[in-house]
Parts: sequence; C-alpha cells; structure tokens
Amino acid sequence: MPAKKQVTRERILEAGLELLREGGPQALNVKELARRLNCSTQPIYLSFAGMDALRMELTGVCVDFFVEQLQADGGEPELFGLPYLRFALWERGLFSFLFLRENAYSQLRDALQPIIEASIVRIMARYGIDHAEAHHFHDQLWMHAHGIASTMATGFCLWDMDKVERMLRECRQYLERKYTMPAERGDQL
Repeated sequence: MPAKKQVTRERILEAGLELLREGGPQALNVKELARRLNCSTQPIYLSFAGMDALRMELTGVCVDFFVEQLQADGGEPELFGLPYLRFALWERGLFSFLFLRENAYSQLRDALQPIIEASIVRIMARYGIDHAEAHHFHDQLWMHAHGIASTMATGFCLWDMDKVERMLRECRQYLERKYTMPAERGDQL
C-alpha cells in the first residue's frame, strides 16, 4: 500500500489563501508555499502543473471567500456597496489578488457573473429599465466603488468609512436621477 500523501491539495490551497491574505499576489510563490507547509516544492508540483494552475484554482477559493464576506453583512452581495469596500480595506492582499492583477477580470468573469446578473435584475425591477441600461448602471456603480476600493487596498488613500459611505450614496443618487427623471430631461445629465 502506498504511503498516505502528507501534503494534500487542500492544504496547499489553504496555505496559498493564507499567503494571499497576508501579503497579496507577490507573496505567493512555490518556495514560500513550501516553507509554509514545511515541505519541499515537490508536493506542490505533484498536485499542480505549475504556479499558473495553482493561481487558477486559488482564484476560485478566493472568490468563494470573497462572496462569503459580502454575504456576512446580510443582504444581497453587490460589487458596489460598503461590504465590497470593507473587503478591500480588511483583506487587502486578497482584494489585490482578485481585482488588481493584470487580466484578473477574464479569470473572474464567470465566478462573478451570478452576483452581477442578480444586481442587474434588482436594478431593472427598481427603475423599470431594460437589461442593457441596468447593466450600464451597475457597471458605473461598480467602477466608482472599485476606484475607491483600489485606493483603499493599495494604501494610496485611506478615507474614513463615513466619507466613503457618503461618496457611494451620492454617486448612486446622481445615477438614480437619470432613471427617475422624465425622459425628456434624462439625457441632459
């Protein structure tokens, strides 16, 4: 009977998640992962074809953790609310891994699609607008929130949460006006 595998795929993913939470994408490398697991690099390369394969699988683990954090505040998860900004502030390493890497969205698109689509459906119902317009509204809210979140995650600008909440609220109010004004005035904003 072969020996039981000491360093499992799950342990590798858990250690990878810890490294990302502590130090962001730059902290994740095979040598640091092996040190964290107290093993050689061999078990890592036996479990994953390489670091790209490990990163891809870790992306799914990180998205699951991200969604759990968004849901912990109650309510429906959205990519443009305070929970998104708190995640950026409290989980800087993971936020950077998920949202501030080159081509990150192409890896996240499928995982985020249920959150995005649910938000779009709520916007359609609230404002009586079609899918395309609701998608545009969503993306404007998300990009505004993402800009704030990025500055917080990188330490570029650390606003207090009262100011951040006000900025989000006002942005949403400005956009809501477009969808609640009479049609003839809506395009003048």
